[in-house]
Amino acid sequence: MTDIVLKDVDPILAERIRRVSQARGWPIHDTIFNLLEQGLFVCEAEVRGGFDDREVNVLAEAISALKDVPPGKGF
Repeated sequence: MTDIVLKDVDPILAERIRRVSQARGWPIHDTIFNLLEQGLFVCEAEVRGGFDDREVNVLAEAISALKDVPPGKGF
């Protein structure tokens, strides 16, 4: 499994995570993992906006390809 390091976490956010950890009785690692996973589900649902998997994949590929386009000279 890949390690992820969070730097400069806002103290208020860290406290909120700690409170969820205590309330659920989860170790802090499991708490962060669960919160990240649940947050991703919400974000993915918002991003999909009614698209099916094939459409989401095509859109993601198009966005990725646009990142490789050199910047223009502007208007």
